[in-house]
Amino acid sequence: MKKVVIIIVMFLIGVSNVNADTSYEKAKFVRCVDGDTAVFKISQEEVKFRFLAIDTPETVHPTKEVEAYGKNASEYTCNKLSEAKEIIVEYENSNKTDKYGRSLAWIWIDGSLLQKELVSVGYGEVAYIYGNYRYTESLCLAQKTAKESKLGLWVDGKEEGYCSTVDLTNVEDNINYDDIADDGELTEEEKKLFDTIDNITNVTDKISKFTDNSEKVTGIMYYIIVGVAVVTVVIKQLKK
Repeated sequence: MKKVVIIIVMFLIGVSNVNADTSYEKAKFVRCVDGDTAVFKISQEEVKFRFLAIDTPETVHPTKEVEAYGKNASEYTCNKLSEAKEIIVEYENSNKTDKYGRSLAWIWIDGSLLQKELVSVGYGEVAYIYGNYRYTESLCLAQKTAKESKLGLWVDGKEEGYCSTVDLTNVEDNINYDDIADDGELTEEEKKLFDTIDNITNVTDKISKFTDNSEKVTGIMYYIIVGVAVVTVVIKQLKK
């Protein structure tokens, strides 16, 4: 019984920390492919990731020559990933893989979004946008600054692609690591909530033992527990 309750509450608590359209998990760096692709270990499985919403110049291609800044982008990405102490991949649930079967994700390294870093230094361009992604407009802001400063790809007046169609007049940077999962430790508020739930479930178990209609009592208590969790999450959101 307690396991079911904990799963329900963890889900409800998670709602306050994760955007409804996204999910994330920790990853371990395995190897770098190029500026916008790398292999990570996720739950003991090696997975190739294509960095969501950006494109970096080619370093190796069967039909194209090595592009300007391709080597720079690749070295930049490989150095960042190999030196990272923490890597988190954040998915857009509406678009989790590409046509080649590679996983698509935002790549967080030590609290910074790698896509934004690549775009900010002019080694990447906002591209391959197939949905309403969480950080697209913020990346376009970073790209605009890089273009105005003539960094990397923009040194010779290269024309923008996708971002040229985006109105950035009232756009604010929403790339914030605080919205991403922490080290997994519960806050004091969440610990108190779990203590409360534990006490309630203990009482429910005792009541069930002395009640003929135990299933009905247990069902009622489940609703009470879920109600407490929901109210707690709402209060937590209102305090932000």
